[in-house]
Amino acid sequence: MARSQGSHFVVTANTTDSGAPVYLRHDRTWTPAIADAHPAADTQERDDLLAFARSQEDSVCDPYAFKANVEAGRVVATNNRERIRSTGPTTPLRRDDGVTPAEN
Repeated sequence: MARSQGSHFVVTANTTDSGAPVYLRHDRTWTPAIADAHPAADTQERDDLLAFARSQEDSVCDPYAFKANVEAGRVVATNNRERIRSTGPTTPLRRDDGVTPAEN
């Protein structure tokens, strides 16, 4: 298996209400935008942020860290899984009434 190469770490989880991916900010709040995520520079900071994230089980579940780079001041995921999670589903979602969101 190929290993992701990155200079930083980002902590992510899924919200308990909708299951949407969220990212931990520097102020330890959650954001749906990877661009607003805090890039931890070393493993100690990553571990501290993960410990905090694991204490937030009332609002998020299954937190973990992934490698990322900071390019032009923006966090960029280094693997396909995290790129897809940060941009949304790769197929249209259907609503209960059968209308796809693009048809609104």
